Amino acid sequence: MRIQHLATALGPLAAAAALALAATVPAAAAAGAAPAPPARTPADCPVGFLCFWSQPDFTGEMRALQYPQHDCEAAPFPTARSVYNNGEETRTFYAAARCKVRIGSLEPGGSVRSVSVSSWQ
Repeated sequence: MRIQHLATALGPLAAAAALALAATVPAAAAAGAAPAPPARTPADCPVGFLCFWSQPDFTGEMRALQYPQHDCEAAPFPTARSVYNNGEETRTFYAAARCKVRIGSLEPGGSVRSVSVSSWQ
């Protein structure tokens, strides 16, 4: 009996909340707010590449790099926050520029959801 009363009471509240949310979406669009980019996952990382994300949990912007151009490469973001190794070689990651302060290595197929990578090789 109480569940029915709760559902009856929440019905108008839920409708009001949905209406309020719907009213804010067009306002954000009219203000020039950019739509959120589509979510990307490690599955979006091309075969043979190392993929970096700007945010933890494979969110934010993703950049795919194939091979280091030098002995030590800077991460594609000031600090990459997620990494997936879809390449064929083990890669080593560092917390500081110029491959200093080793964090660890990822074998092919390995990933890390939350990290702070500044350089790699």
